[in-house]
This record gives sequence, C-alpha cells and structure tokens, in this order.
Amino acid sequence: MRPIERITEESFAPYGSVIAFPAEDQTNFYVVANDQTHPWRLACFRYSNHSIRKIECHPTSQESFEPLEGTTLLLVAEHTDPEDWKLFLLDRPVVLKAGVWHQTLSLTPEATVKITENLDVYSDYANLAGEVQVGAIES
Repeated sequence: MRPIERITEESFAPYGSVIAFPAEDQTNFYVVANDQTHPWRLACFRYSNHSIRKIECHPTSQESFEPLEGTTLLLVAEHTDPEDWKLFLLDRPVVLKAGVWHQTLSLTPEATVKITENLDVYSDYANLAGEVQVGAIES
C-alpha cells in the first residue's frame, strides 16, 4: 500500500501546478498556467475590496470564477443594463457568459478566486451610479 501525500508546490511540480499564489508573490493577479498554442490562461485573483464603483465585462470572452480562499460576493449584470445588477455569494465555481458585467467583493479581510479566460482579454468598464458597499465578516 502506498501512502497518501499532501499536495505542495514542490511535491506536485512534476505533475502540474498548485492553483495558488507562490509564497513570495505579493501581487493581486498571478497567471498559474496558459497555453500559447490554444490561447487561454488560468490565474489567481486576490482582493480585499468591500466596495466598488466600477464594473467590467469582456464582450468576447467567457470567464470562470472559482472560490479558493476567503468569502467572495460576485456582482453580475446582463450586458444590456449594468445598473440592473444582482449580488451572489460565490460558494461554487461559475462561468460567466461573454459580455456579462461583473465585479468581486470580499466579505473577509482578503479573498482569492481562480479565473480561467482567453489569453488576450478585451475589457469594457462602466461606472455605477452609486457605490456598492458590503460589510466584512471575521475570518
């Protein structure tokens, strides 16, 4: 019988990548993997915002959001009306349709999601009529 091993960056390196920020990385966006032949990218997105005034959409790209750490709210609106938004607790992975307005907010001091999207992403931005603000919860 073989032992069960814990996944670490080092132990899993021969087989692939751990979906996380490297220990020394202090940025907010880290591309974990991509494929130049069939262009896409997989990245981690880290944030601590509890309020937003601007949302974005990618008219030509779907985008996945997969919770990794902390508690995330996902604000989304159909492309026709960015002011008609809904707020969801991101407690399971989702894929947004191309052109959906979106933004993340953290309910914990910091949160991280995994994002998969086209390698080259065009973005549109919209300013909201008012600030969307959420309270933080203890982690």
